[in-house]
Amino acid sequence: MMLHSALRILIFLGLPFTASAQQPRWTMEDKRGPIEVYAEFDPGLRELWQNVDDVARELRELVAVEPTGKPIQIILFRDQGSYLRYLASSIPQARKRRAIFYRNGDVFQVYAYRSRTLTTDLRHEVTHAILHQHLPFLPLWIDEGLAEYLEEPESLRSGSSRTRTARWKARVGWSPSIKSLESIPSAESMNADEYTDSWAMTCMLLNESDASRQALRDYLAMIHKGEAPGPFSKFQKTVESEVFSRSNSYFRKTLIRVSSNSSRP
Repeated sequence: MMLHSALRILIFLGLPFTASAQQPRWTMEDKRGPIEVYAEFDPGLRELWQNVDDVARELRELVAVEPTGKPIQIILFRDQGSYLRYLASSIPQARKRRAIFYRNGDVFQVYAYRSRTLTTDLRHEVTHAILHQHLPFLPLWIDEGLAEYLEEPESLRSGSSRTRTARWKARVGWSPSIKSLESIPSAESMNADEYTDSWAMTCMLLNESDASRQALRDYLAMIHKGEAPGPFSKFQKTVESEVFSRSNSYFRKTLIRVSSNSSRP
C-alpha cells in the first residue's frame, strides 16, 4: 500500500494544533522510542501499544524483519469525516480506504479512523511501515500478504473465517498461484481475490515447513542487503523446498500453527 510521491505533505503534522484554531487538535498524544501516536480520541493506549509490539515481535521472529529506529507516526481520527478532511487533498487514495500507510521522506506514517475494524487496520498498516523501513523494496504480494497475515492477532488465526474458507476452497481444487501473484502490477489494481491469495501464499510459506519459511526469510534477507534476488518463484531455496507442489494439500488439511515463538536461523 506504499504510495510513491515526491509531494511533501502535512509539514506540521507533529504539532498539536490545527492551523485554524488555537485549541489542541489531538486528544491523546504518546511516544515510545521512535513511534509517536496522535489521536483525536482515546484509542486505548495499552492495547494499541500491545498490538504494535506484537506485530514487531512476529515480524522479527517469523522473517527476521525489524524496525530501523526511524520515526513512525500513528495518526488516528475520531471518524471518517475528520480523516477525509485531513487527508483527501494530500493523499487522494485515502478516500477509498479506512486506513493507509504513507512514507513521507524518512517518516513512516499510518493514518486510520475510529471504527470497529481499527485494531485490524492498525496492525495491517504498521506491518507495512516496519517492512518498508527494513527493506528497500519487496514484491507486492509479500508486502500485502504479510500485512494481511499479521492483521489478525496470533491467537485468532487458526479459527478465522478466511482460514475456514481457504480450507473449504482447497477441497474443491483451489490453491494460490504464485505466477498470478507475481504478475500483479500495482496495489491500486489489486482485487479481493488477489489480497486473499497473497495472504494464503504467505500463510503457507510461514507454516507449511521449516524449508518454506526459511526460503522466505532468506529471500527477504537478500533484499535487505541490497541484492536483487529475482522472482520468489525462481529463488533457489524456494525451488528446493518444493512448497508449491503441496499448496492444495496444505490448505485441505491445515490447522495454522498458533505459536510462532521460535526464530529459525
